[in-house]
Amino acid sequence: MSELLKSDRAMKSVQQELDEIVGPDSLVEDHHLKDLKYLDAVIKETCRLYLALMNRTASRACTVGGYTVPQGSKVDPQFWDEPSEFRPERFLDGGTFDFMGSSSSFKYVPFGSGRRICAGVSLAERLLKYVLGSLLHRFEWRVADGEEGGVDLSDEFTLFIKKKRPLVAVPASRLPAGLELLAY
Repeated sequence: MSELLKSDRAMKSVQQELDEIVGPDSLVEDHHLKDLKYLDAVIKETCRLYLALMNRTASRACTVGGYTVPQGSKVDPQFWDEPSEFRPERFLDGGTFDFMGSSSSFKYVPFGSGRRICAGVSLAERLLKYVLGSLLHRFEWRVADGEEGGVDLSDEFTLFIKKKRPLVAVPASRLPAGLELLAY
Protein backbone atom coordinates (compact mmCIF):
# COMPACT_ATOMS: atom_id res chain seq x y z
CA MET A 1 0.00 0.00 0.00
CA SER A 2 2.88 2.37 0.78
CA GLU A 3 4.34 2.06 -2.72
CA LEU A 4 0.92 2.57 -4.29
CA LEU A 5 0.37 5.73 -2.24
CA LYS A 6 3.70 7.03 -3.53
CA SER A 7 2.90 6.09 -7.14
CA ASP A 8 -0.31 7.73 -8.32
CA ARG A 9 0.22 6.15 -11.75
CA ALA A 10 0.35 2.60 -10.36
CA MET A 11 -2.65 3.22 -8.06
CA LYS A 12 -4.75 4.50 -10.96
CA SER A 13 -3.67 1.59 -13.17
CA VAL A 14 -4.79 -0.98 -10.57
CA GLN A 15 -8.10 0.80 -10.00
CA GLN A 16 -8.73 1.11 -13.74
CA GLU A 17 -8.11 -2.64 -14.14
CA LEU A 18 -10.47 -3.36 -11.23
CA ASP A 19 -13.17 -1.13 -12.76
CA GLU A 20 -12.85 -2.90 -16.13
CA ILE A 21 -12.79 -6.48 -14.81
CA VAL A 22 -14.90 -6.30 -11.65
CA GLY A 23 -17.08 -3.34 -12.59
CA PRO A 24 -18.30 -0.45 -10.44
CA ASP A 25 -21.45 -2.25 -9.24
CA SER A 26 -19.82 -5.46 -8.08
CA LEU A 27 -17.31 -6.69 -5.51
CA VAL A 28 -14.03 -8.50 -6.11
CA GLU A 29 -14.71 -12.22 -6.16
CA ASP A 30 -12.58 -15.31 -6.55
CA HIS A 31 -13.28 -15.70 -10.27
CA HIS A 32 -11.93 -12.18 -10.96
CA LEU A 33 -8.47 -12.86 -9.50
CA LYS A 34 -7.00 -14.69 -12.52
CA ASP A 35 -7.77 -11.70 -14.78
CA LEU A 36 -6.23 -9.03 -12.53
CA LYS A 37 -2.81 -8.97 -14.22
CA TYR A 38 -1.70 -5.51 -13.11
CA LEU A 39 -2.71 -6.20 -9.50
CA ASP A 40 -0.67 -9.42 -9.72
CA ALA A 41 2.29 -7.40 -11.04
CA VAL A 42 1.97 -4.91 -8.14
CA ILE A 43 2.03 -7.74 -5.61
CA LYS A 44 5.02 -9.42 -7.29
CA GLU A 45 6.94 -6.15 -7.44
CA THR A 46 6.20 -5.49 -3.77
CA CYS A 47 7.39 -8.99 -2.84
CA ARG A 48 10.53 -8.40 -4.93
CA LEU A 49 11.36 -5.24 -2.99
CA TYR A 50 10.20 -6.14 0.52
CA LEU A 51 10.26 -9.35 2.53
CA ALA A 52 8.00 -9.87 5.51
CA LEU A 53 10.25 -11.91 7.77
CA MET A 54 13.89 -11.15 7.21
CA ASN A 55 15.98 -8.27 6.04
CA ARG A 56 17.70 -8.66 2.68
CA THR A 57 20.04 -5.71 3.04
CA ALA A 58 23.76 -6.36 3.44
CA SER A 59 24.59 -4.82 6.83
CA ARG A 60 28.28 -4.64 5.92
CA ALA A 61 30.45 -5.21 2.87
CA CYS A 62 31.42 -8.85 2.41
CA THR A 63 32.64 -11.35 -0.15
CA VAL A 64 30.47 -14.31 -1.09
CA GLY A 65 31.80 -16.92 -3.49
CA GLY A 66 34.43 -14.51 -4.76
CA TYR A 67 31.91 -11.71 -5.38
CA THR A 68 31.97 -8.46 -3.42
CA VAL A 69 28.62 -7.46 -1.93
CA PRO A 70 28.65 -3.74 -1.00
CA GLN A 71 27.15 -2.57 2.28
CA GLY A 72 23.51 -1.55 1.85
CA SER A 73 22.94 -3.78 -1.21
CA LYS A 74 19.38 -5.09 -1.49
CA VAL A 75 18.89 -6.42 -4.99
CA ASP A 76 21.39 -7.60 -7.57
CA PRO A 77 21.35 -4.95 -10.34
CA GLN A 78 22.55 -7.61 -12.78
CA PHE A 79 19.04 -9.11 -12.74
CA TRP A 80 16.84 -6.02 -12.54
CA ASP A 81 16.80 -2.71 -14.41
CA GLU A 82 16.51 0.09 -11.86
CA PRO A 83 16.40 -2.45 -9.00
CA SER A 84 15.35 0.02 -6.28
CA GLU A 85 12.45 1.46 -8.28
CA PHE A 86 8.83 0.32 -7.83
CA ARG A 87 7.87 -0.69 -11.38
CA PRO A 88 5.10 -3.33 -11.52
CA GLU A 89 5.25 -3.23 -15.33
CA ARG A 90 8.44 -5.33 -15.26
CA PHE A 91 6.18 -8.32 -14.47
CA LEU A 92 3.84 -7.63 -17.39
CA ASP A 93 6.40 -7.86 -20.17
CA GLY A 94 6.02 -11.57 -20.82
CA GLY A 95 8.08 -12.61 -17.82
CA THR A 96 7.30 -16.04 -16.40
CA PHE A 97 7.82 -15.12 -12.77
CA ASP A 98 5.83 -17.00 -10.20
CA PHE A 99 6.04 -17.33 -6.45
CA MET A 100 7.32 -20.90 -6.64
CA GLY A 101 10.94 -20.11 -7.51
CA SER A 102 10.69 -22.15 -10.71
CA SER A 103 12.81 -19.72 -12.71
CA SER A 104 16.17 -21.31 -13.43
CA SER A 105 17.96 -18.04 -12.62
CA PHE A 106 16.49 -17.78 -9.08
CA LYS A 107 16.29 -14.01 -9.41
CA TYR A 108 12.75 -13.94 -8.02
CA VAL A 109 12.12 -16.19 -5.02
CA PRO A 110 10.23 -14.13 -2.38
CA PHE A 111 8.85 -17.27 -0.71
CA GLY A 112 11.99 -19.37 -1.06
CA SER A 113 12.25 -22.36 -3.38
CA GLY A 114 12.75 -26.08 -3.48
CA ARG A 115 12.34 -28.06 -0.27
CA ARG A 116 12.40 -24.89 1.81
CA ILE A 117 9.64 -23.01 -0.02
CA CYS A 118 6.95 -21.48 2.18
CA ALA A 119 4.09 -23.97 2.59
CA GLY A 120 1.54 -21.13 2.50
CA VAL A 121 2.62 -19.57 -0.80
CA SER A 122 -0.60 -20.45 -2.68
CA LEU A 123 -2.80 -19.16 0.14
CA ALA A 124 -0.71 -16.00 0.51
CA GLU A 125 -0.87 -15.24 -3.22
CA ARG A 126 -4.64 -15.66 -3.32
CA LEU A 127 -5.29 -13.68 -0.13
CA LEU A 128 -2.97 -10.83 -1.13
CA LYS A 129 -4.83 -10.44 -4.44
CA TYR A 130 -8.25 -10.67 -2.84
CA VAL A 131 -7.65 -8.33 0.10
CA LEU A 132 -5.59 -5.70 -1.75
CA GLY A 133 -7.92 -5.88 -4.76
CA SER A 134 -10.96 -5.38 -2.53
CA LEU A 135 -9.42 -2.44 -0.68
CA LEU A 136 -8.32 -0.69 -3.88
CA HIS A 137 -11.61 -1.37 -5.67
CA ARG A 138 -13.79 -0.14 -2.82
CA PHE A 139 -11.79 2.90 -1.69
CA GLU A 140 -9.70 5.83 -2.86
CA TRP A 141 -6.67 6.12 -0.60
CA ARG A 142 -4.56 9.08 0.48
CA VAL A 143 -1.90 9.75 3.08
CA ALA A 144 -3.41 11.23 6.26
CA ASP A 145 -3.19 14.99 6.79
CA GLY A 146 -0.28 15.96 8.98
CA GLU A 147 1.93 13.08 7.83
CA GLU A 148 5.00 15.21 7.24
CA GLY A 149 7.13 14.00 4.36
CA GLY A 150 4.43 11.72 2.96
CA VAL A 151 5.04 7.97 2.89
CA ASP A 152 8.13 6.74 4.71
CA LEU A 153 9.40 3.46 3.23
CA SER A 154 12.18 2.85 5.76
CA ASP A 155 11.91 -0.28 7.84
CA GLU A 156 13.45 -1.91 10.87
CA PHE A 157 14.08 -5.48 11.82
CA THR A 158 12.45 -6.93 14.93
CA LEU A 159 10.92 -10.41 14.93
CA PHE A 160 9.78 -9.48 11.42
CA ILE A 161 10.32 -6.51 9.11
CA LYS A 162 8.14 -3.53 10.04
CA LYS A 163 7.92 0.09 8.99
CA LYS A 164 9.89 2.52 11.16
CA ARG A 165 6.96 4.91 10.96
CA PRO A 166 3.51 3.30 10.60
CA LEU A 167 1.57 4.09 7.45
CA VAL A 168 -1.52 6.18 8.13
CA ALA A 169 -3.82 6.09 5.10
CA VAL A 170 -7.32 7.50 4.80
CA PRO A 171 -9.98 5.72 2.72
CA ALA A 172 -12.85 7.37 0.88
CA SER A 173 -15.57 5.33 -0.81
CA ARG A 174 -15.25 5.11 -4.60
CA LEU A 175 -18.20 2.80 -5.33
CA PRO A 176 -21.92 3.57 -5.44
CA ALA A 177 -23.65 4.13 -2.10
CA GLY A 178 -25.28 1.01 -0.76
CA LEU A 179 -22.75 -1.44 -2.19
CA GLU A 180 -21.54 -3.26 0.87
CA LEU A 181 -17.91 -4.32 1.24
CA LEU A 182 -18.92 -7.82 2.27
CA ALA A 183 -21.09 -9.73 -0.18
CA TYR A 184 -22.12 -12.48 2.25
